[in-house]
This record gives sequence, C-alpha cells and structure tokens, in this order.
Amino acid sequence: MDKLKHFIDTHREAFEDDLPPMGHFGRFDKRLSVSSRKQIRWINVLAVAAVAVVTLFVFIRIVNEIKDVSVQQTKMYTCETQMEIEELKVYYNMQLAEVCAQIRVLYKSEQVPGGLELLEETKKVLKSSHEFEDAVLPTLPCSDAGLFAMNQHYSNSLESLQIMLKQMEKAIQ
Repeated sequence: MDKLKHFIDTHREAFEDDLPPMGHFGRFDKRLSVSSRKQIRWINVLAVAAVAVVTLFVFIRIVNEIKDVSVQQTKMYTCETQMEIEELKVYYNMQLAEVCAQIRVLYKSEQVPGGLELLEETKKVLKSSHEFEDAVLPTLPCSDAGLFAMNQHYSNSLESLQIMLKQMEKAIQ
C-alpha cells in the first residue's frame, strides 16, 4: 500500500489531468437509475397497498351496514306482536282508503266550496301516513307501547280525514 501511495504522490499531476475512461459516467448513471427505479417500484407497491387497504375498509363498512339493516329488518319482523302490527296497519290503510274514496266521490260529483283544498289536505294526510310507515314504524318497539303509538297515529289520521269528509258533506247540504 505504501508503494501505491508513493506512486500517486509522485505522479499527482498525471492523475489530475487525465479524464476518466470512456463510459465511466454512464456506469454511474446506470447505477443511479437502477436505485431510483427500485425506489419508484417501492413507492408504487406502497401506493397499491394503500389503495387496497382503503378499498378493503370501505368494503367492510358497506358489508357491516348491510348486516345492520338486515338485522334491524329481522328484528322488526320477528317480534311477538308483529302479526298484530301488520293487521293493524292493513286495517287502518283500508279505513283511510275508504274515507279518501268518499272524499273523491264528493269532490267529483258535487262542486263543493273549498273542495279542492280539502282534497289537497287529504293527500297531505295520506303522505304523512306513508312517511310514518316508512320512517317511524320500523323503529317502534315491538311491544304494546309500539302498538299504542301506531294506533294513535292512524286514529288521528283517520279522524282528520273524517272531519274533512263531514265538512264536504255539510257544504253540499
């Protein structure tokens, strides 16, 4: 090693003036590009893994929400009083439809003052009843308290429609 050091020290000027051999810088560029390709490949792998994790998270969340909805629907249809709830719902819907049909017949057959407004209010009561069935009824407890709340809602709706029918009948006489 001492001989090499002595040779370099004595011939230093020759080493400083010489250019590196042809292709020397190309080999370094090649080595640098290989390492940067590895970095890019690694970054791509990490990006794909991140996308996969996010996709998996979203998928699991959707599956859990679907399960929650099905469990809620199962609870709604498996309670003890479910048969009573369904029968009560059918009964009141038939009653509401009957009163609405009578209101429509009066409206079409006779020109009742304010009949159009009463017909519009009838539609609002029916819409409210449908919204109750869609939004509130599934959340009611499967118990006597749930039946009571359902009965109250439908009784009030039916009473409102009967009051409107009586108003139309009074206007005709």
